[in-house]
Amino acid sequence: MSETKDSELFIYPNLAKEKVTIEGVEATEVEVYNALGQWVKTVRGTNEINVSGLPEGVYLLRIADIEGKKHAARVVAKE
Repeated sequence: MSETKDSELFIYPNLAKEKVTIEGVEATEVEVYNALGQWVKTVRGTNEINVSGLPEGVYLLRIADIEGKKHAARVVAKE
């Protein structure tokens, strides 16, 4: 399990082939950005992000929770 700067938030697995799971918060929206800062996709209403179609690399997740707080985490997608 990978812990982000936010001690209540856990993202796993951090070397993902199919999906990434977010624990510790209830996500209302997750924006996925590639290493160049380009928006890749937005997922709403789930704590599981499908990464199977993404090229291998590092991605930034910007997570908005039900309380309106913003969180950020990095994950690595592997083909």
